Amino acid sequence: MIKVDEKVVQWTKNLTIAQLLKTLDDVKFCSVVRLNGKLISSPKFKTTKIPDNSKIQLLPLVAGG
Repeated sequence: MIKVDEKVVQWTKNLTIAQLLKTLDDVKFCSVVRLNGKLISSPKFKTTKIPDNSKIQLLPLVAGG
């Protein structure tokens, strides 16, 4: 099991951040994800595997001017 923004989600072997985001409902575009305290940028979502018992925080893109 992994925890995504306080929600418990089923973990599977070789799960990547990109695969996880496809399974979540109401996910806003994320440019960065915090995986166990480490920041992962969107270009690495397809290659970054999520270990079991991980804590993930979705950080949506914020724009301003």
